[in-house]
Amino acid sequence: MTLTSKSQITLQVPAKVNPQICVGPLRKDGYHDITLAYQAISIYDILTISHAPNGPTIQVTGMDSDRVPSDGQNLVIKAANMVAAEAKIEPLVHFELVKSIPSEAGLGGGSADAAAALVGCNILWNLSISTTDLMHIGAQLGEDVPFFINGMMALGMGHKQPLVPLVTKEYTWNWVLGVPYRGLSTKAVFAQYDEILAQSDNPEEEYLSRRQGCIETPWGTTDPEKLISELVNDLERPSSKLLPDIPTALRAGKTAGAIWSLMSGSGSTCAFLAKDEVHAKSLMIGLQKLDIFRDVRMANGPVEGVKVIDSSP
Repeated sequence: MTLTSKSQITLQVPAKVNPQICVGPLRKDGYHDITLAYQAISIYDILTISHAPNGPTIQVTGMDSDRVPSDGQNLVIKAANMVAAEAKIEPLVHFELVKSIPSEAGLGGGSADAAAALVGCNILWNLSISTTDLMHIGAQLGEDVPFFINGMMALGMGHKQPLVPLVTKEYTWNWVLGVPYRGLSTKAVFAQYDEILAQSDNPEEEYLSRRQGCIETPWGTTDPEKLISELVNDLERPSSKLLPDIPTALRAGKTAGAIWSLMSGSGSTCAFLAKDEVHAKSLMIGLQKLDIFRDVRMANGPVEGVKVIDSSP
């Protein structure tokens, strides 16, 4: 099965921030217990997929394209191979990926692109794989991948655990994102976190308490200004030890007038919460004048996940 009525499809996929990340001790299987809140935000990568006799291949342009692999290590290629294997067909496609999401920045760009490839190949090949099954495939590619299929807000409950979608109402979160010049290795951040956790008397009990708090927080149904005490990232402290640029950036955001500042993911992007769009624009302009970030931009959330924006018959 390689033919479909579509010859080409273009999709957009958002970045994400994590309003809260709770991390527990390292388990015997080599993974950490982790509970986190996801929010999809309005920075988008664009992925165009077309049939190609020598696929799968990929061309990457746009922001940080030099940091993104253009071979079989790219998660987009891996996603296509997995969908094709599921359907028992050859992955004869070419991808054109236009990056706007900064790479290696804690905003989920690689995982987002993989989610777009899963959804797009499913449509292009007319496979009718369910969203649930696509999310299951995505989980094998990375912890964050399933979230980007639907976007909006959700809770991540740990390694290979199903996402818990969150109800969202009329509240908009206005963010300014500052990307420091240097990035961080996720592996190094978790190793540093383990060193910090080793000093705790009862890390498991402390984690379970924070986890319950994350689960009970009404993330999508409350004015974000009332939730600032819940905006906590357990990985911020180890990341700051590895990269002093992060605490410098977080202080700069607070000085510039952000309601709250926190690091996104495992770093190194810092997310600054603003009161509204006008405040966000003022905050962005102020931070752009500082020689701290290689990129500063506005975003809002929550937004939808992968979305088809063009298809050709």
